[in-house]
Amino acid sequence: MMPDPRGEFIRLCAPFMAPRYAHPETVCDCLRNAMFDRVDDADIVDALLYGVTERGVPTLNRGWLPSEKWPLIEDTMTAIAEPTMQCMFGNGAEQRIQPYVPPDGVPTMPPVQDLTP
Repeated sequence: MMPDPRGEFIRLCAPFMAPRYAHPETVCDCLRNAMFDRVDDADIVDALLYGVTERGVPTLNRGWLPSEKWPLIEDTMTAIAEPTMQCMFGNGAEQRIQPYVPPDGVPTMPPVQDLTP
């Protein structure tokens, strides 16, 4: 009986994610979904899956692909960049929202020290 490919990928991926994430299996499952949703070529998907299980991040090495598919590497990595970042680091939009910063002009708060001579 062959192992479940999703489960096998998560088993191989999770040790790389465990030191960084509270739920490594969720990150690995999300990465796998992102790759299968965005990449149509089976050879490239296989190379990406291998890259994650060998290095802990989606990686494409020219040595893992036939030379005629090398031109697809850059477009593939661009296509999976956004979903990969969301999987690994969350949406991030909430983290980028800065607290209110008043516009330039007269300060609204009194100075901490009186600097008048």
